[in-house]
Amino acid sequence: MKTLIVNAKILTAISDKPVISNPRIIELKNHSILVENSKIKKIGFYRELKSYIDNQTNIIDLNNNYILPGFIDCHTHLLFDGKRIEDFIKRQQGKTYQEISKEGGGIKYTIQQTISSDNLEELLIQRIEKFYKNGTTIIEIKNGYALDIHKEIEHLELIKKVSKFVKPLIIPTFLSHIPPSNFEEYLLTLRQNVANIRKLTKFFDIFCDQTAFSVDQTVQIIQILKNYDFDFRFHTNEFIEDGLIEKIYKSFPDLSIKSFDHLLVLPDETADLIKKLNSFAVIMPATSWFLNKQYSPIEKLIQRSVPICLASDYNAGSSNAMSMIFVSNLAAIYLKLPAENILCYITVNPAFLLGLKAGQIRENYLSSFIVLHTDNWKEFCFTLDHNIINPLSF
Repeated sequence: MKTLIVNAKILTAISDKPVISNPRIIELKNHSILVENSKIKKIGFYRELKSYIDNQTNIIDLNNNYILPGFIDCHTHLLFDGKRIEDFIKRQQGKTYQEISKEGGGIKYTIQQTISSDNLEELLIQRIEKFYKNGTTIIEIKNGYALDIHKEIEHLELIKKVSKFVKPLIIPTFLSHIPPSNFEEYLLTLRQNVANIRKLTKFFDIFCDQTAFSVDQTVQIIQILKNYDFDFRFHTNEFIEDGLIEKIYKSFPDLSIKSFDHLLVLPDETADLIKKLNSFAVIMPATSWFLNKQYSPIEKLIQRSVPICLASDYNAGSSNAMSMIFVSNLAAIYLKLPAENILCYITVNPAFLLGLKAGQIRENYLSSFIVLHTDNWKEFCFTLDHNIINPLSF
């Protein structure tokens, strides 16, 4: 079925490569967009597109409201059961993330609740619907709350299953989140199942941290995966300079590394290595806000022309953010980013990271949009009023 969007004020960045800064933003007034088979077929004035209208064409009149590319959240953990409100209270009392984990809270608590849940599919669908309502039309979703490889694969399969009947486009990622007590057995099972994982997703993420996989353990996982054509992502440098990025640069210079995520701790030499590895930096200011931690020194990345994505890191304990409007507001206030950059970091760049022809309103790009009810498009990173947003996906 064809859809013709009319009387639209198109606002989009245009770029054939990831944006660093000073993006090209275009605004087209009184324009129409022809959508067919989930793609943007034509953009132009109504008089140029009206010949495409037939009895089956759905016409949507935007009444001169803004239409922007839909937001893309490229780092989320939506599949879990078990809210960690007690962790939040303990942090209020002064305990650290690592202390809470050692007391049986943190990720391990969520794992216990998740593997015994009979409500995972419903919870996942509910969260996806909330994200979509808030303007996120493409969502990356990780597994990671099971420990057991076979169970993790089941969770990845559940993400794939749900992706077939929800409105947002879902990109699944396999996450090695925290090591089980028997790491050697984990490696053996991973080796036996890596081909099955690769059939389900191209993306493999590893959480390297004091409370997760060590640098040496991460390297052992990479050794198993390196010949399976994965695009790698790494949770790293969230609390300390853990040395992972330097280790990867020295040991795996040809690995396809899409991103390093978090990067709250970022020495100059580490930022240099991210640039040399041609990777994205995924920055999640909502996690800093929820944990009351420092924010990533994002200016180091911009100075080195490292492409940046902003994401929510929505998860059970350390970021309860379902809104890219909220993420954008934090980025404006605490990262001091201009609206033009923020828009690109939640549309253009994550599309490149995920390998999608999306994030821009251009012909032959994916037809996922948001309608913005405002007289100033920059309000998306100023307000926390989600009523100004209306998602549109075809």
